[in-house]
Amino acid sequence: AIALAASVVGTLGFVVANQTWTLAATRGLAGVGLGLYGVAGRKAIIGLDTDGAGAKLGSFLSTGVAGFLVGPPVGALLGRFSFEMPFLVVGVAIALVGVPTLRVISRSEVATAPVDYGDIGELIRRPRVQAALLSQVALFGFIGVFDSTVDRYFTDLGASTAATATALFVIGFPLLVLPSIAGSLAERIGGVRVLFPAFAAIVPAILLFGWLESVPLLALAGVVETTGESFAFLAVAMIVFEVTGASRVAVGHALLEAAGLLSATVTAGLGPFVYGLAGPGVLFTGFAATSAALIGLAWLRLRVAPPLEAVVS
Repeated sequence: AIALAASVVGTLGFVVANQTWTLAATRGLAGVGLGLYGVAGRKAIIGLDTDGAGAKLGSFLSTGVAGFLVGPPVGALLGRFSFEMPFLVVGVAIALVGVPTLRVISRSEVATAPVDYGDIGELIRRPRVQAALLSQVALFGFIGVFDSTVDRYFTDLGASTAATATALFVIGFPLLVLPSIAGSLAERIGGVRVLFPAFAAIVPAILLFGWLESVPLLALAGVVETTGESFAFLAVAMIVFEVTGASRVAVGHALLEAAGLLSATVTAGLGPFVYGLAGPGVLFTGFAATSAALIGLAWLRLRVAPPLEAVVS
């Protein structure tokens, strides 16, 4: 309920916000709503039955990506009427869809456990969870860099608005179709065995992103990166799920959300600065090296992890 209220008020707030602080406040509310819903939605979609959790989490990710892909063209279309129109329509849509969704989630049978905030510290001390958090920081860090610089980067290469939109759709498409497959694979063979091959595709693609000088080639590198992301995101989710089980998955995934969003916030602030100061080559090469270092640390933590830290329940 809090997530729904924050999302509706935050989105509709853009209709009336006319100062920097009100825009920041409404954006913050929308972010709170998104974060809370992400945790509750994952908890509800897993339910009591842990079988098929990977595919379920993959489907959940795909729906979010669908919104990401559809949002820009819808916003551009509605923005022709006025700046406020996209936020008005989306805010009303969230309310109309959110109320019945809230009822479904509230009636869902979920595995529960007594609330104990000591669980957070206990989970953070687990080497597998530490590895997952390091991987999440790398994944969301690139999202922050990419989202904050891609428009300028493509514009500097001479791409039109339409060409940029098309390239972004192509880049995002793997995240629309692959997560369910990735989730099933991670559930079947284990998140760890999926994670490192995924990053073996992600890191070189990020490196190439800084040096390719045509939008089609950048889109191709982006497809390789988001293909790796599709598997890495679900690998990270399953690594945590293997530790927490269904009863504490909300706490575990809340940790992932917090680490990821913090990472994206930091890199979104630094990305444009580094891009303007040193260019895309330094920016993306630097982040490729950072990602490699983070996944290296994750590998070291997994080396000392007990084979079985929890029985999934």
